Amino acid sequence: MEAYGRDVAYVHDMGHGDFARDAAPGVLGLMRRAGIHEGLVIDLGCGSGIWAAALVDAGYDVIGVDQSPALLEIARDRAPGAQLVQGSLFDVKLPPCSAVTALGECFSYSVDKRAGRPALAIVLRRIAAALRPGGLRVFDVMTPGSEPESGRRTWSEGPDWLLCLDAREDPAAGTLTRRIAVFRPEDEGYRRSDELHRLWLYSRGDALADLDAAGMRARTLTGYGRRVRFRPGHIGFAAIKQ
Repeated sequence: MEAYGRDVAYVHDMGHGDFARDAAPGVLGLMRRAGIHEGLVIDLGCGSGIWAAALVDAGYDVIGVDQSPALLEIARDRAPGAQLVQGSLFDVKLPPCSAVTALGECFSYSVDKRAGRPALAIVLRRIAAALRPGGLRVFDVMTPGSEPESGRRTWSEGPDWLLCLDAREDPAAGTLTRRIAVFRPEDEGYRRSDELHRLWLYSRGDALADLDAAGMRARTLTGYGRRVRFRPGHIGFAAIKQ
């Protein structure tokens, strides 16, 4: 499985960055309502740094983590005030912090072969250990029913890119597969980049049980503020360390 190579990283930032951009005010609101107005925030799966930059601008210290060198290259330009680390969210060092976020299905992705519910439970316990009392955990995952039974094919485009997507669920395996083809201009033709993204599907009950086992009081979210409402098969969580 590819982890956002150069072309897919570029398209992700240019064509799909609105999710993080629109989510930022809502997640900042969650943090402030939890009494977190300063301190260190760890952004797992920071991508191209849109949310990390919003945190820096809001006065927080930020550590961003991502496995994609191409995404981190973009993030370093966008959020120079954040500390950015290449690595897996499953074993990156988590220093004491006020909040941990993972926006955009990061825990569902199986870029790391250890991904899956057992690994998620371990990560949630590690996060709980890093959070100060009253610290906040915010994340979203994919759940069963995110795609039609027959699958979905679609495309999107920008001034210098075209993305084709084939998305299909495997209910027996509890996974979602996205086959992605990106076309970008090169010389007098186009360069094609293909990636296969496989995501684990988590149930609401399982995620809540794992958060409870990690010592966190959790609630589900239907979106991140007014600008981001989750579609069917996509759910968020906000959890406070007790």
